[in-house]
Amino acid sequence: MPTTKRLGLRLTPPAKVDFSKTAIKTFLAASMLFPARAMAQDWSAPATSMLESLESGLVSVAAPVIGVGVIIYGIWAMVTGRIDIMRLAQLVGAGALVIFGPTALRALLSTA
Repeated sequence: MPTTKRLGLRLTPPAKVDFSKTAIKTFLAASMLFPARAMAQDWSAPATSMLESLESGLVSVAAPVIGVGVIIYGIWAMVTGRIDIMRLAQLVGAGALVIFGPTALRALLSTA
C-alpha cells in the first residue's frame, strides 16, 4: 500500500490525461529522449548554418540587382534629362544596407 494512501492523502493531477492513447505515449517518450540528444549535440548548428547560407545568398543576389537598378536609373536619367536625387540616394542607400548590413549585424552580435 502506498504511503500517501496510508496517510489519507490524495494527489490530484492538474489535468486529466488518458495515458492509454498512443499520441500521449509518443509525446512522453519523445519528451524524455530528445532533451538528452539536444544536450549531447550542437543542436543549433543546422539553424545557424542555414541562416549564414541564406544571408550570403541574399547579399550575393541583391547586390547585383541594386547595381543594375542604379545603372538603369542612370541611363533613364541621361535619356530624359531629369535626375531625381532622392531616388538615386534611395538606390545607393539600399545598396549600402544590403552589402554592409549583415556585416554590421554580425559585428554587433559578436560584441554582445
